[in-house]
Amino acid sequence: MASTVTPHTDMDPSPRVDVFIDDADLDPDTTEITVHQISPAGDIQVRNMIRQTSLGGFADTDYEPPFGVPITYRVAQYDVDGVELGFVLELSTQVDFDSVVLSDPLAPGVAVAVNALADFGGELKRERPTRTYRAGFRTVALMGIQSLLDNVSLHCETDSLNDADMLEDVLASGQFLVRIPPSTSRLPLLLNVVVPAPVQVPIDVQFGGEIVEWKMDATEVSRPEIDIIVPVINYQRFIDYVFATGDGTYGYAATLWSTYLDALLNVPPEV
Repeated sequence: MASTVTPHTDMDPSPRVDVFIDDADLDPDTTEITVHQISPAGDIQVRNMIRQTSLGGFADTDYEPPFGVPITYRVAQYDVDGVELGFVLELSTQVDFDSVVLSDPLAPGVAVAVNALADFGGELKRERPTRTYRAGFRTVALMGIQSLLDNVSLHCETDSLNDADMLEDVLASGQFLVRIPPSTSRLPLLLNVVVPAPVQVPIDVQFGGEIVEWKMDATEVSRPEIDIIVPVINYQRFIDYVFATGDGTYGYAATLWSTYLDALLNVPPEV
């Protein structure tokens, strides 16, 4: 079975890419791999795909692909002693999505699509600490490092109360990821932010409607480097399915999935 990347453009829980690496495509001495996502947004080590065992193959999902641009996945290989064996594979795809998506990168099941309003990402401000000095007829400046984006408008709208509740969950997580279609603004395609004081304004809820406007000024922060804390698909999902469709034994589970990798590639529906 050849290595593949498969894009999904639905909100289940958000646009994503399934990554499958066949160990036959790797150096025979490889025991661990790191998957890199390469796009106009940069070269990023995919969360939950860093120094993972490759014996028998590897499968997982990238919940943070940028929208509307070519993406290439490359694989760094390591042997049993941790020595890097070089890169292999260039698996290309693209995830096209027309809305802005806000999500918790450490709990990717917490995600919502919103409608960007007119001033969304309208002003991009990066500060740099600066002091100027006059030395005779010359003026010189001493400068620090330029900051990440500050006070960025994420003015948006949700069109259902369920989405409004989900956006509250995203905001409650603290730091979250913003993904935008390239035509939306000049914001980075993958923008990690915090919003200290979000304001929600019900537009027509008092008349039985469901539109809520969100006034949010965000500060860009560095991407968290830790793995996913709350997985989208957990072990309990498999247990529930085994009990719902059979006798709940390991023997029955073995008739459904021959290996752990097979289970990852054939995730059961929720029951």
